[in-house]
Amino acid sequence: MLSGSRVTALVTLTVALASAPLARAQGTSEAAATALFDEGRRLMGEHKFAEACPKLAESERLAPSGGTLLNLADCYEHTGQTASAWVAWKDVASRANAAGKADVEKRALTKAAALEPALSKLTIAVDTASDVPGLEVKRDGVAVGHTEFGLAIPVDPGAHVIEASAPRKKAFSAKVDVVARQTDARVAVTLEDDPSALAPPPVPETSTTTTVPPAASPPPTEPQALGGTAVKVIGVVVGGVGVAGLALGSVFALDAKSKNDQALQPQNCRTSSLCTQTGLNLTSDARTSAAESTIAFAVGGALVAGGILMWVVAPSSATKTGVRVLPLLSASTAGLSIDAGW
Repeated sequence: MLSGSRVTALVTLTVALASAPLARAQGTSEAAATALFDEGRRLMGEHKFAEACPKLAESERLAPSGGTLLNLADCYEHTGQTASAWVAWKDVASRANAAGKADVEKRALTKAAALEPALSKLTIAVDTASDVPGLEVKRDGVAVGHTEFGLAIPVDPGAHVIEASAPRKKAFSAKVDVVARQTDARVAVTLEDDPSALAPPPVPETSTTTTVPPAASPPPTEPQALGGTAVKVIGVVVGGVGVAGLALGSVFALDAKSKNDQALQPQNCRTSSLCTQTGLNLTSDARTSAAESTIAFAVGGALVAGGILMWVVAPSSATKTGVRVLPLLSASTAGLSIDAGW
């Protein structure tokens, strides 16, 4: 390594108990998602689709499910939200393909294709003078990417608000009503210069008051450096904990797969959207185990990488400048900050 170079490594040890509150939060989300799904289905049965769609959408957000998405797509169709229904059917087909459900995929693609001729479209055009660095355009509060400028994008029929802003420009806002099957709806975004932003900043007044510089604070006390052997020992311990985390992640992953396989049995889930309570419980447990597996793998991988890094940066016995190991504590994490120089 080059003389005088400096390497700073930060290894964060995530508190293992942090996974417990996360599991409880996931359980609550699953329960809320199930209640919202049941209420959405009840409202659809009463033909109250406008009330049912938001509940199904929130259920899908809390606990994504192919069955929930299928019902949401059908609900959007009944409310005339053609673009939302088209996108939802496309997503259903993608999930069905990944799950090997060819019949569901075919049905979803047929539904999406039938909606395409009825789609309404809206084009957002930005003039050259307004397309400046820092430009931000939003459609109904959602950011619009630069690549969408000038393209006719499918939208649901109804009112849409287009907003735009940029440094040293006046804010822009326009409302457009798009009717069903309309494909030529268009909003031209033109930003005017903001004179107040273009004006030069005022020159600060010169002060004749003599400022007394503050007394120099004493240099911070250097933490005691650890020798190479101690750092390597810590690295081995950290890496060992990481390996245990990876093993735990594998256990959770196998448990998730086992419960998901059980849920897919005909006696539990006859279709992707028709499951018994046992099937729903198994699906919920599988998701929880999958989430715990992801956490264990992430933490274990970080700890293994940290242990290897600590071993690598540990100085030899002949090195004059050792490694400083500082404690790192917060409300949800505990770790070590390793500063090695040579």
